[in-house]
Amino acid sequence: MILGPKNLPQYKEIKLLESISIKEGSGIDNEDLIGTWKFNSVWKKGSEEIDNISSSILQVLSAKLELKKNNSQNKSFDFEIINSISFGILSIIFCGQASLKGKRPLLPFFFEKLIINIGNFTLVNKPLKKIIEKQRPFFSLIALSKENNWMCARGKGGGLAIWIKS
Repeated sequence: MILGPKNLPQYKEIKLLESISIKEGSGIDNEDLIGTWKFNSVWKKGSEEIDNISSSILQVLSAKLELKKNNSQNKSFDFEIINSISFGILSIIFCGQASLKGKRPLLPFFFEKLIINIGNFTLVNKPLKKIIEKQRPFFSLIALSKENNWMCARGKGGGLAIWIKS
């Protein structure tokens, strides 16, 4: 069962919002994205139905995306990005950099570090190999509702996802 507010957009509404964002842009800016976004649901590429299995697994694993204003000396990226899942006391965290590009916009990103924790104990804190720009994953940001605290985007692989701001 997919959890979340009843006022999330359905597939047809997301497709309409996507066509508008392609033509006119989404109006999403840096400040809109800052915060913690909990994963809600996903549609596989080409499917009009929510992928209930993947969505439920990612919810059980408390999948979340966190975007913070970049305070590092490297100002070529707008955000610090943290993608994580947790199961009980186990957490897997990917940390990296991201930027908004274009009017739609795209959010290309890369991860610099993998951290695996059990409770407060860090098992792994490993640097990751930097990916060249053309091969980086990205989210094509479709729409964001400040009023209802959701964001939807299409990933590089073509799937759609909705996150809820916490």
